[in-house]
Amino acid sequence: MTNSNAPQHLGDGHNWPRDQNYWHATQHGEWLSTAQIAPTHSDQTEAPVNPKAIRLLSWNIDFRVGFGRERMASALHYLGKLVTSTSPEVPIVIFFQEMVSSDLEQIQESDWVKRHFYVTDHDNQNWESLTYGTTTLVDRRLSIQSVFRVPWHSGMGRDGLFVDLALSNAQQPDVDAKTLRLCNTHLESLAADPPIRPLQLAAAAQYLNRVVYVPCTLLAGDLNAIQSFDRALPSLNELTDTYLELGGQEDTEEGYTWGPQARKWSREQFGSSRMDKILFSGCLQPKNFSRIGMGLKVADDVLEEVEREVEGGFVTDHYGVMGEFELTEGWRFVGSDSERSVENGSEIS
Repeated sequence: MTNSNAPQHLGDGHNWPRDQNYWHATQHGEWLSTAQIAPTHSDQTEAPVNPKAIRLLSWNIDFRVGFGRERMASALHYLGKLVTSTSPEVPIVIFFQEMVSSDLEQIQESDWVKRHFYVTDHDNQNWESLTYGTTTLVDRRLSIQSVFRVPWHSGMGRDGLFVDLALSNAQQPDVDAKTLRLCNTHLESLAADPPIRPLQLAAAAQYLNRVVYVPCTLLAGDLNAIQSFDRALPSLNELTDTYLELGGQEDTEEGYTWGPQARKWSREQFGSSRMDKILFSGCLQPKNFSRIGMGLKVADDVLEEVEREVEGGFVTDHYGVMGEFELTEGWRFVGSDSERSVENGSEIS
């Protein structure tokens, strides 16, 4: 199927970076932006952070089908258990795509999010599309330097959501402060003539691999990799595909992230594919990659009702992806718990 939503030229300044605030919960559960008050640091009773480790999760929660609140509730419950089962010293970042306003509300109502994470979006005001968009959760033990969005050349309101995390270098104490740059993105869906996704990933790479104060980067999300040219896009933009780097193979059931949980007509028309990826560059060593949310359905008490509209009662048509990484060449995170960091904990479990 070809995408008929042709990108529109919206002026020379439209695709420039746009700074935005991020949000944190107070001890009373109230969400405040960094423009209102300096963010509170993590509870000192939390585990000290491993300054070389990071776990990244990314998940597209389908906004097009009904029972959005029921599906998001199950997704958040599942993720909460995943967070608590992660080794306590490993900081976590979570990327979401296809969020709607009610999803943002449910995220902010979740106790585990309030306790452990900053969120980049309180509402939909920073989204290119007012219908759906992306949001990122960042472990509060990490130090956020900036948050900004870059609108892509797109007919679907797609963009890149960037977060800069502070780094220091134990081997080079005199080096200027630098950042690990994260990019959460949802590239253009379907096929287009001419193709749009190559332009979008190339635009992202301009902010990832061509910035002197960014020695390492992570890009993840729904990359809609459904055509043959999509396979070459990471390497063409000096990005490494984590799944392939760790021995994964293309065109295998073990790699697909979309298809098995899609609606039957959609699955029959488009087949299965590895739409969702984690890419990296620079001073990072991938340690593990896995898919998450496989077979996850809504809660049992609403499953029968949901199945009447949502085939299978699945939370979403995508599997999520999760990667674990270690900073190399002396780089380490700077955060509120840096003085309590795990000096010898470079092994990610």
